[in-house]
Amino acid sequence: MSKEKEVVGQKKSRALPHIFVILLIMIIIATICTWIFPAGSYDRVINEATGREVVDPDSFHYIDKSPVGPFEMFICIEEGMIQAANISFLIFWAFSCMYVIQETGAIDAFIAMMIRATQKRPASALIIIIAIMIVFSIWGSTGTFSYEEVIAFIPIFVTVAYALGYDAMTGIAISVIPVGIGFASATTNPFTIGVAQGIAELPLFSGLGYRLVIITVMTAWLIIYTMWYAKRIKKDPTKSLTYGMDMSEFEMDEEKLNTPMTGARKLTLLALLVGVIFMAWGLLTQGWYINQCAAIFMVITVATCIINRWSPNQLCATLVTGLQKAVLSAFVVGLARTILVVLTKGGLIDSLVHACVSVIQGLSLYVSGFAMLIFQTLLNFLIPSGSGQAAVSMPIMTPIADLIGMNRQIAVLIFQFGDGYSNLLVPTGFMVIACAMAKVPLGKYYKWLLPFYGIGFILQCLFVFGAIAMNYS
Repeated sequence: MSKEKEVVGQKKSRALPHIFVILLIMIIIATICTWIFPAGSYDRVINEATGREVVDPDSFHYIDKSPVGPFEMFICIEEGMIQAANISFLIFWAFSCMYVIQETGAIDAFIAMMIRATQKRPASALIIIIAIMIVFSIWGSTGTFSYEEVIAFIPIFVTVAYALGYDAMTGIAISVIPVGIGFASATTNPFTIGVAQGIAELPLFSGLGYRLVIITVMTAWLIIYTMWYAKRIKKDPTKSLTYGMDMSEFEMDEEKLNTPMTGARKLTLLALLVGVIFMAWGLLTQGWYINQCAAIFMVITVATCIINRWSPNQLCATLVTGLQKAVLSAFVVGLARTILVVLTKGGLIDSLVHACVSVIQGLSLYVSGFAMLIFQTLLNFLIPSGSGQAAVSMPIMTPIADLIGMNRQIAVLIFQFGDGYSNLLVPTGFMVIACAMAKVPLGKYYKWLLPFYGIGFILQCLFVFGAIAMNYS
């Protein structure tokens, strides 16, 4: 065997499984668990303060097992796809919208304009990156800019990162990660902190001062870590986690760098900006969610067609290509939801929650705080929805906090950390989609993330301990 074939064989043996393989394995494990572990259930009641259906913490009881069979497992995949249909539909429209805009040349013209500006003042590149990260983190903390909204912009930021001399991982780090950090810090996030505080019967968005400190520290840590990585690979490109991989579709060639910013392209970018601002307004003030966001992407797509004087046939042909690019990400969401469907059918969600809560009770205040943080982090693997997780965990965590003498605001803070920051870690979340879009292998992403998340988790613990020490309220 030649050396060349040996190298190829080594590369193949080291290749990570496809994301579909990973998710299918997790679905099979969840199915097996429904045959092994006892099923249980909490009663659901209506919380008078919020009008939401929540768990009655004193009502847990074991129920008859309802194991999921092999054939039913495949039915669960279909049901998972259906339950995640609104998110998948949003992904389809967001991808297609951005692809249509890309085909107008507006994105290339915008990136070329940025590159020309940074070439005149090289130091401004880092300033631009840091400014973007700060804005995205603050914006994400309001709940009006989340993974669903930023996901479509990933190819733009990856292209910008390459044009500035960095790599695809840097593109993810300056776009998606800051949104995740902000969403987890949750200064005024109505979908997480708002729901949790309502269930805990606390004033809406109370305790904001401490959360402002948290978002400042966590964003600063992200900037430091990202800049260290970015400078390292700019100095030596072989240090890049994606070095040697085919990233030609994100590279700006000479033709793209000379793309002019025409009037139609300016109006196209303006339509996108207005659409995103309108989306943020609706999410913050009108109670909008995924369906309305998808509709806005549709409107932006139609507006782009009109601005650039495309025929209906030209628009539809371009949309179809954009839809093709969205298939992987849309299906990942559905497969990930299948895990929750299987565990719910098997009656294991409440059993797992009850088992974790039984361990937490009776510990000291600081140890309880740490254990509650672990519990909330693990629960995020099972219940990806922030508001859904609050409805399950907060009715249980609130009385536990009362029993052990912990301020309820601290219990909310712990929920906020466990629900938010672990979104960067769970293999069933939006980061898998981000990596697929940026062509960053999941293993390479975790190699970048784990040192950052490790220090970040220590900071979370310190913030929880600090809150306990000063009786944060």
